[in-house]
Order: sequence, then C-alpha cells, then structure tokens
Amino acid sequence: MEPEGVPRETDETNEPPADNGAERMDRCAPAAKKIACLIVAAVLVFVAQRDLRKRPSELVRGRVGVWKVVAMVGPGAVAYLLFGRRRAAPTITTPDLIDA
Repeated sequence: MEPEGVPRETDETNEPPADNGAERMDRCAPAAKKIACLIVAAVLVFVAQRDLRKRPSELVRGRVGVWKVVAMVGPGAVAYLLFGRRRAAPTITTPDLIDA
C-alpha cells in the first residue's frame, strides 16, 4: 500500500495519448489548405472574367475569346491578369487657359 499524498507511478502504455489539438490540426490542415486554394482560384477566375467583360478589346493583348477560355482556370486567370492586359494610355488634361 502506498502512502497518501504520493502520486502513484503509472505505466505509460496504459495511459491514453494526450490530445493537445496538434494532431487534429495536422489532419485538418490539408483539407483547409485545399479549400483556401480553391477559394483563391475562384476569386481570381471571377476577377479575370469580369475584367475581360469590361475591358475594351484594344486594351487586351491577343484575342479576348482566347483569354476568356484560358482564364477559366486559376493559373490562366493569373496569366491573364499579369500578361494579358495593356495599360490604358494616360489622359492628359490641360488647364483651361481661356478663362482669363
């Protein structure tokens, strides 16, 4: 019989493993990463398709129809947003000198 107040030594093989949440996060992390990547890809596709609808064809490098097909997937949308758009010519405004 052991004296009171002294903790009893336990066999480590009989104890259930400590669940600190780290193992659960390791199991959930791949699914969460996939979901986050899908959301980012969907947003990029949406932005690219919207830009192709609104942008005049003169400001698109190449054919708009080809870019619409290419931009239906994430990497194609990134390619369009980086390389498929031309910058609009800056508009120069001159002050009105006639009102003197």
